[in-house]
Amino acid sequence: MKSTRSLHRILGIALLATAVGCFGKDDSDDEDDDGSTSSVTEDCSDGIDNDGDGLADAADDDCIGGGDGSDGGGDGSSDGADGGGGSENTAEACSDGIDNDGDGYADCDDFDCQDLEGVCGGENSTEACADGVDNDGDGYVDCADFDCDDFCEGEDTAEACADGIDNDDDGYIDCGDFDCDEFCADVPEEGSSDAAECTDGEDNDGDGFFDCDDSSCWRNWDTACVENTEELCSDGIDNDGDSTDGTTDRVDCDDVDCAFATACGGSGDSEASDAACSDGIDNDGDGYTDCDDWSCSYTTSVTVCDE
Repeated sequence: MKSTRSLHRILGIALLATAVGCFGKDDSDDEDDDGSTSSVTEDCSDGIDNDGDGLADAADDDCIGGGDGSDGGGDGSSDGADGGGGSENTAEACSDGIDNDGDGYADCDDFDCQDLEGVCGGENSTEACADGVDNDGDGYVDCADFDCDDFCEGEDTAEACADGIDNDDDGYIDCGDFDCDEFCADVPEEGSSDAAECTDGEDNDGDGFFDCDDSSCWRNWDTACVENTEELCSDGIDNDGDSTDGTTDRVDCDDVDCAFATACGGSGDSEASDAACSDGIDNDGDGYTDCDDWSCSYTTSVTVCDE
């Protein structure tokens, strides 16, 4: 019996020593670059977190630059800039058809490549921003590309916003360009101060439209851009010249200006005076009353709608 107890005691001591040895092991020397303590090498292309650090493939620092998962340059010393196993910033990497940095964009579609001269061109010079070519392949050409802002004259001065030129090549001219808002705030609408502006052939308010093509003219009953009498609305002529594309689609009763005319089924009364624009009645029968009717709000001689 005594010998049996001694044997059990010896076995117990041995087991305890083994346990202490296991739980007390310091494996800091085996720690990977990313902080994991696994001795398993990360396979950077199988979609599995092989080393058990919670990150798989390109998301694992072990895969940056190195590619074999053993020491990917987790300190950033290797060439993998974006965590995809490589970088996309050389002529070779930007022309191989491969998404080297694993960010979802390959070659010149990757911002890292777009300014690489000789490969993706780059909208990064006065010449490149005026050659009519999408040098960096981002879908924007010359001054329409934000990359060219430093090389293109913009709509950003009082002069540039009144010269009739689309200086920044964005499809909008002068006061018709949002970039000119601060320089056009005090520019009166065409014809609002002088009805003659609607027949002078000039874009007086700089919004890209002139004379009867400008809405501030063809809504203003004080100008020649409105068919505003019974006679004009029944003579078969486009008196205000607002028909489109060479057609006669806005002649007489086909012109909204003539909605008031009796010949067109209207009341015969216009809504273009202070009295008519403040009586609470839809005098011309077009569905709009007083200052909600553009014949009131746009007509220069009507003053009750100025506020």
